[in-house]
Amino acid sequence: MIDIAEYILWFFIYGFLGWIWETSYCSVREHRFINRGFLNGPIIPIYGFGAVLVMFVLSEIGSGIIPPDLPLVNIPIVFIGGLILCTILEYFTAVILESIFHIRWWDYSNQKFNFQGRICLKSALFFGLMSVIVIYVVHPLISGATTNIPDIVKNSLVIGFLAGSLVDVSITVFSLVHINKKIEEIQRALSEAREHLSDKVEEVFSSGTAVYDTAYENLKKSLYKQRYQIRRLANAFPTSKSNLHTEAWETFKEFLKKRD
Repeated sequence: MIDIAEYILWFFIYGFLGWIWETSYCSVREHRFINRGFLNGPIIPIYGFGAVLVMFVLSEIGSGIIPPDLPLVNIPIVFIGGLILCTILEYFTAVILESIFHIRWWDYSNQKFNFQGRICLKSALFFGLMSVIVIYVVHPLISGATTNIPDIVKNSLVIGFLAGSLVDVSITVFSLVHINKKIEEIQRALSEAREHLSDKVEEVFSSGTAVYDTAYENLKKSLYKQRYQIRRLANAFPTSKSNLHTEAWETFKEFLKKRD
């Protein structure tokens, strides 16, 4: 019988582990701390969904492809299954987020064998490899620990995590619901600055500039006043692209990078 509470607990555990991995990797690469995740809390839901999806489909639906003794002969099946399932999940997650916010949060266009910039072979192979590592190495340890948690404690943890996530999602979505209006403000200020400063808008990012112009000041104010959530996500997703205001979004990301 499927233990729903345990699956939910696994979702949060793997979402947290995914956050640790992505935050560490991106922070080292950028030489600064980056809270890599769409939400504020230390969790990346796509990792939690991916791990639970692979385990559920291959073990609960797939006629016991992942039996308790974990025979090594099934590694190719786990690899291919994880690759396909997580790649499909990544693609539809990208499409949904892009349709809601009109921003492509990650872009694989510069990667070989990519599809629409939303998925690529490199990330797909990574998903397959991680599925094998999780199923054969990590999950036996985690499931062994969560199985021994008393039901009352497990249910309390699940309720607490769900409540916290609901608050986090609400705060994030509320802050981003008007994100395109904010980017449009930057675009207008950028256009005014270009017009008045004779294409010297790059001076906004230069230190010690002696230019004092109303359009210039408006652009600076527009860049500085953006909400924390927008600033955080612009930092967290450096390859993101705005479908409506490409130039303004790229200017904002560059501004934050120079500022840091």
